[in-house]
Amino acid sequence: MKYKLLATDMDGTALTKDKRLSPRTVAAMQKATDQGKFIVFTTGRSISLIKPYMDAVKGMRYAITASGGTVIDTQTGNYLVHRKIDIETVKRIIAAASGSYAYPILFYDNATFGSSWCVDRLEDFGLPAYAPIYRSFMNLVDDSMSYFMEHPAELEKFNLFFGNDYEADEVYERIKELPVRFTSRTKTSLEINAPGVSKAEGLRVLCSHLGIDISETIAVGDAENDEELLTAAGLNVAVANGTEKVRALADIITDDNENDGVAKIIEQYLLD
Repeated sequence: MKYKLLATDMDGTALTKDKRLSPRTVAAMQKATDQGKFIVFTTGRSISLIKPYMDAVKGMRYAITASGGTVIDTQTGNYLVHRKIDIETVKRIIAAASGSYAYPILFYDNATFGSSWCVDRLEDFGLPAYAPIYRSFMNLVDDSMSYFMEHPAELEKFNLFFGNDYEADEVYERIKELPVRFTSRTKTSLEINAPGVSKAEGLRVLCSHLGIDISETIAVGDAENDEELLTAAGLNVAVANGTEKVRALADIITDDNENDGVAKIIEQYLLD
């Protein structure tokens, strides 16, 4: 099979634990792009938090962001997918999370807003490795939920990271009947999207736009919100540090994110 597109998750997959693309990964991505293949970051991040990585690979054009809530052509700025959580639902999520020790991250169009005090305490929320990217590319406000109440808008995504391991379940119970999709749910976090959102659906839309059959794609991931993506692609790959379920789904298990797992898949299965 000649593959034409590789869709890769970022955190825990293409990025090292200190949130870098290794030189080998950049070189492999660049070579694939130069050959006319598509490398697509397929991530829970917003476009504002992946642009520095896209800039490292000349010609990388498309991205699936916000866990599939947005598919964007970065060259034209056109959206192929742009599904949002409505304002009243966001207000109900905020009401349910108020009083929790939580870091709320709000995805407006092409911008991410977070509470500045939380960035000084990222270790409390299990996010210390994100400090440089958050400080450089996130819009930091005094309190992101208060900011929303003053600037209400439909959101691409709403992330909640909790400092106490019982609070995610408590908030989930309060909001589980809302018209949303939980694209990831752990003991300490909730990632909340509009209904119908998934990385897999984002990939399907992008393939249709590019005239590529989804069987001609490779997907690489490590965690819960990659499961549907992997099963949709022609060749599904888990990094060795992925969850047990993701590894069980995979056709191939590549090396972990510290040892150029994504680069090795590009070199072996995508390059001419």
